[in-house]
Amino acid sequence: MTLAYLGSLIGPLYLLAVTWPLARIDIREHRLPNRFTVPAFPITIIGQVAAVLLGANWLNLVTALGSAIGAFVICLVLNRFAGLGMGDVKLIAAITLSLAWFSPLSPLIALSVAFLVAGIVALTLIIFQKTRMGSSIALGPYLLVGFVFSFIGQGWS
Repeated sequence: MTLAYLGSLIGPLYLLAVTWPLARIDIREHRLPNRFTVPAFPITIIGQVAAVLLGANWLNLVTALGSAIGAFVICLVLNRFAGLGMGDVKLIAAITLSLAWFSPLSPLIALSVAFLVAGIVALTLIIFQKTRMGSSIALGPYLLVGFVFSFIGQGWS
């Protein structure tokens, strides 16, 4: 494992470290605090820049930044017109930034898993009349499940 590779892991490892507090707070309060989501950006970027300076391909950095900006813009539109919370917007962008370094497909896998699991849980709750259509759910825990699944599933290659 090279130093460059270790640098690229700083962002995902930060997100892994804050997964539990983020999920717990979102389930309880339906919010993802900035004190956990916002630091993911500079931490990830610093790690990725360090990786490039240590010999990693700079196209990984461009891919990660471009993907995160694209995800952020799309999620801002969803925030405005579809009710996606701003904490979710920031978390999705942070997940995209940290995973797209390894593969542009990793964030898509993470989001797919997140929405699949959230949909199954929501449908199950509706079927068993624990909630009703139109109710809001805490999306953060599902986003984090998708992140962990995608990060581990890619084998840290």
